[in-house]
Amino acid sequence: MEVKTGLEEVEGDSTRALLTRFKSAVGRANEHLSVEEYQKAMALYYEASQSADEMSQRFLNLLIKTAPSTAHKTIFIEFLSWRLRYFTAQYDYHLAVAQTLSGLPREEWIARLETILVLSQSLVDKILPVYKESEDHSIKLRIKDLLEDWITGIRNLVLNLKSWGMASAQAARVLEWAMDNGI
Repeated sequence: MEVKTGLEEVEGDSTRALLTRFKSAVGRANEHLSVEEYQKAMALYYEASQSADEMSQRFLNLLIKTAPSTAHKTIFIEFLSWRLRYFTAQYDYHLAVAQTLSGLPREEWIARLETILVLSQSLVDKILPVYKESEDHSIKLRIKDLLEDWITGIRNLVLNLKSWGMASAQAARVLEWAMDNGI
């Protein structure tokens, strides 16, 4: 029976296929963009982003699996947690700016806020498997605290939006997704 090393897992056939799919989608999207075929370009950029997202999950899993110590795993988790905390702080920033505006500019800032929500959801989606698969209690505790802070930030965002007479379907969807995933 052949045993694969961590590096071989990343460099396997499916990974090469992902990298090829990413590069091809970006190249084709750029071509469509240059001839103003925006819908086709958008679809291809989305395909490329999905490939990149899958690759980042593979690398995160590999980093956690091959980390030589709990300290190394903790550093990886701390890096991700501060990235998520950055996104959470951006909710409040974008909402505060939106409060100072009206009309279309306000809607644009809410749209930016919704984009950040999706990015934070994607990051949480990367962290959840680490949380569920980790046997290290200290790692699980760090991630649990992080997820609790994140969900509190989204709940506060939804409450603030509601109290200010604003709405975000995306915020409600992310909150529902979090609850569906046991966060």
